[in-house]
Amino acid sequence: MSAINIEQIQQQVLTATTLQLIGRGSQLQPTQAAILDMSLYQGVIDYHPQELMLTVKAGTTIEQIKQTLAVNNQALPFSTSSSTIGAAYAMGGAEFRDAVLGVKIIDGQGRVLNFGGQVMKNVAGYDVTRLLVGSKGKLAVICEVSLKVLPLAYVAQTNTSNSATVSQPSLLKQKIADGLKQVFDPKAVFV
Repeated sequence: MSAINIEQIQQQVLTATTLQLIGRGSQLQPTQAAILDMSLYQGVIDYHPQELMLTVKAGTTIEQIKQTLAVNNQALPFSTSSSTIGAAYAMGGAEFRDAVLGVKIIDGQGRVLNFGGQVMKNVAGYDVTRLLVGSKGKLAVICEVSLKVLPLAYVAQTNTSNSATVSQPSLLKQKIADGLKQVFDPKAVFV
């Protein structure tokens, strides 16, 4: 299959009644939903080693990101077993959430929305970039992610585990997720 662009993703969201998001290595759940393969939307958009900032498309593999960062002796400040950055975002926890600077999404109404930015300090009200981490593709299509990166030596000293801890969401987190579903996907496009 060939690469896709953000307009094609947006068109799929607009024309689908239900949509299941997948990527490299995703396990399909039995459903009648249309499939949107985000592994076709990949690549590094922006990388500023001196600013410790990287922006990538959701289908970009973690391995490709690690190779890009290694050239400047930098690394991701989180560990993940996911194969793409979009999957890491969809399944992410606190460690991943702390690395997110900004995100570009397409909501259930087909709107392209940008939250956060490409700087460490960004005061813009609710931090939607972090609220959507761990949403498992049920609230919006995560298209692009801006992350802070760290020097490789620092990450090597602080990483004590190579696996992310998955826990059950609290009742409060579930209520927040339900509220976000109403805001970002009122038509229940994403399954």
